Amino acid sequence: MKLTRKKFLAASAAAGAAIGFPAVIGAAPEPIRLGSIPPLTGSNALLGEQEHDGVLLAVEQINARPGKVYDDRPFVIVEEDATNDNQSAVSALNKMLGENVVAIVCPVLSTQIQAMAPVMKDQMIPWMTGGTAVKNTQLGVNGLFRLRASDAITAAAMTNFIVQEKKAKKVAILHASDAFGTGGAEQIVINLKKHGLDPIVNLQYPKDAKDYTAEILRIKQSGADALAMYVQNPSDTAVILQQIRSLNLTCPIVGSPSLANTTAIQTAGKNANGAYAAVDFIVGMNSNVATHFLTSFYNRFHKQPDVGSGSGWVFDAVGLLAYVYKQQRSTDPKRTIASLEKIRNWEGVLGAHTADAEHNMVHTVSIGQINDGNFALVKTVTG
Repeated sequence: MKLTRKKFLAASAAAGAAIGFPAVIGAAPEPIRLGSIPPLTGSNALLGEQEHDGVLLAVEQINARPGKVYDDRPFVIVEEDATNDNQSAVSALNKMLGENVVAIVCPVLSTQIQAMAPVMKDQMIPWMTGGTAVKNTQLGVNGLFRLRASDAITAAAMTNFIVQEKKAKKVAILHASDAFGTGGAEQIVINLKKHGLDPIVNLQYPKDAKDYTAEILRIKQSGADALAMYVQNPSDTAVILQQIRSLNLTCPIVGSPSLANTTAIQTAGKNANGAYAAVDFIVGMNSNVATHFLTSFYNRFHKQPDVGSGSGWVFDAVGLLAYVYKQQRSTDPKRTIASLEKIRNWEGVLGAHTADAEHNMVHTVSIGQINDGNFALVKTVTG
């Protein structure tokens, strides 16, 4: 069934009604309007579905607790579809800003974040994002916070693993042509130079490509002894891995977080075996917060969450906002931004959140390996 904003708002309202509101003289407590802009349609809809579910789960749990967010005020979700193109994402944002929201969660796509940034520069409102491109937090948007590890950390972990652990000397790079892919590839190049190396080939593919044969053959012919992949879309990752195997490219593969995305692993099947990825989260290395999230997500939606790039970071974003609102007993946007800047060691699904000078909240990634649908920890890196 196609998800629409109208149906989503109706479901949110029904959930609030089912939970029940206390009797208040004069009026019910005023809801707190929380904006969300995931890509619900288009080529990134798998990510959008996970983000939608993560926001919904967080809101339902917060609204079900005593006092809700604070003073019996519940969250109400206002959702717009960012689709998979920048112009639509900006249009969705402009519409959202007219909806009287106190904060915005999403997107995760760096290309959309960078397209939205000129609009958000004029808005003093908390903007909880998941895009990992280093540039995102350097765009002069005062309210922007990043709820995942930046590519500066991820790319360094990938490169060091390739060079130090895999002893590679001829490193190939394959990346998407969007802001995430190009930014990540730039960081790989920067970190290779720290080891006295240049990529043997550095190839990008166009948006919505479905055939990567030419790129993979060039990598194979280059004599690469390792491949670093920076790809955002889980469906792209699955196709690339399938074509890598069919073309018998046998060097070690080390990818960005989407390579280990649950959906990508399930879709790629045996083609993902042996590949490595730098990720925000590995199932099995759980804190109590993460274990609660995994259990409640599965019980609510009857599927496994894509924790890092999908549902986990937005669950953290909503929870962190609720924590700040409760502490300050206010949703004033300027005050909330100041409170978020002071966050230290707030425990979320993706680990400890501490705001740095650029509003990065998460500072740790893990390298893991895929085998038979499972993803196992190899090492943890903190930057």
